[in-house]
Amino acid sequence: FAEDWRYVWTSQRRQLVILDPPPPDPSPRATAVPYPTLAFLPSPAPTNMAFPKSKSMWVHFSVLSLLTIAQCGIPSVMVTVSCVLIFLWVTFSTIYYMCKKPAEAAPSAPLLPSSSGEDKAPSVAPSGKKERLYYLDNLKIFLTAVVILHHQTCSFVGNGWYFNIGNYSNSFQAVGNALLAQNQSYFMCAFFFISGYFTPTSFDRKGHFLFLRDKFKRLGIPYVTFCLVLAGLLGLIYQAGAHHDVKWEPTPNPGPLWFVGWLLVFNTAYANTDHSTPNVMSCPTPSKMLLWCFFINILNWIVMIFGGGTFAYMPLTFGSLPFDVMHFYGGCIAKRNRWLESGVEGGIIEIMDKHRKKMYSTIAFFSVAMFGYSIYYQQSTPADDYDEASNTPSLIGLFVISWLFISLMLFCQLDFFRNHFNSTGKWSKILSGAAYTAYIIHPFFVCSMTAAFVAIYEASTGETLVFEDGRTDSETVLDSDAWLWGGWAVCTLLSVTLTFFFAYWIRELVPGAKQII
Repeated sequence: FAEDWRYVWTSQRRQLVILDPPPPDPSPRATAVPYPTLAFLPSPAPTNMAFPKSKSMWVHFSVLSLLTIAQCGIPSVMVTVSCVLIFLWVTFSTIYYMCKKPAEAAPSAPLLPSSSGEDKAPSVAPSGKKERLYYLDNLKIFLTAVVILHHQTCSFVGNGWYFNIGNYSNSFQAVGNALLAQNQSYFMCAFFFISGYFTPTSFDRKGHFLFLRDKFKRLGIPYVTFCLVLAGLLGLIYQAGAHHDVKWEPTPNPGPLWFVGWLLVFNTAYANTDHSTPNVMSCPTPSKMLLWCFFINILNWIVMIFGGGTFAYMPLTFGSLPFDVMHFYGGCIAKRNRWLESGVEGGIIEIMDKHRKKMYSTIAFFSVAMFGYSIYYQQSTPADDYDEASNTPSLIGLFVISWLFISLMLFCQLDFFRNHFNSTGKWSKILSGAAYTAYIIHPFFVCSMTAAFVAIYEASTGETLVFEDGRTDSETVLDSDAWLWGGWAVCTLLSVTLTFFFAYWIRELVPGAKQII
């Protein structure tokens, strides 16, 4: 190499990355080494460009597999142990990273170029502004709204949330359960994929310590705060709504922020993994996804049946543990291999151009079929015998729907939002910026809207909804299913609107909020 120049090994792509103009006459060695990637930097090079890792990703997978086996073997013990372990780990790690001063300076420029995203590295446009895949921002807004809708639906079908009504056979429960099963099969996987997609460039830019410090700041602080403070406040709301004596619940519980805790697990594993050998692969085709996900779905159902319901606060349900792991690391691989960029051979855009109609049609057909069967089964089954969990056709349908939605839905969503919502504007920026805060605070609005509905119904009909001692779900039959349909529609609209409204103003008015949430 020419005098006063150095090179560093980034080992992430099979191409030469030029961060500054190369020497006018590089030696043959510089052009003869196609792999791993070389990046040129003016001397002196930053001291934190490389982080030796001794741990392999297989080590992390092995540990997680052993814990999962233990969870299925002794669920009565592991449900509690896993929750205690992740709470203590997140709490003390957050304290550690917030108190420890950085021992390294962040690189002045990232080692790798990036095509887009919130962690995008230069190439920098002539204007100096970073480019973004705007449709990922808009997809994130949509998914956050779906989470709010999902939990509001739970509260009206009688189970699956802090505070529930309608826990009896009714027409809304049939449709609501079908909607919940479809949502649950894909939406958290999509969140993990998007989070994984932005992980590699964030790690490249910040380095090991600063990467984890930022993650525990933005994820750990809300997680611990919800466990120790917000969960107790939320308990006061749904206890009052269920006509119980109001008392503070001291047991830490992250609620929907279990997702945040597991993101910290995945990010920490990523940061402590040896990335010297790039994982070069094309995006899997729909047929490969269907094949892989079929067998993984069998594993997921085994964990659902024997895992005790939760693992480190993660609900063990459709599209959960093994698929969350797969989608997070799938997002990381997608970033490294540029699956979402246009003009990339073997990327998602090329795949969807070939299979778009078939994939959309498959999702639409089986979705409608599931709604239709759920309504038929509810209408044709006596109320005392209505139980989808013990109905063989329903169970087969749930397996098929979860398998298809996990395999294909993310492809369809990425394609749909890229083609129709790949732009930004005032409202898109506001909602995208508030989406994470909305995710954190939405339980307060969902529970409050349900409690308001209970109060309005009781005042209008003169009836009292009964919540048995120790329970916050009601089996009281309402006057008409129309109350459930109308109440759900109004409460969902208000919950989504108010959650994003307050999320925006919390970020605007609370000092330092934008640095964390």
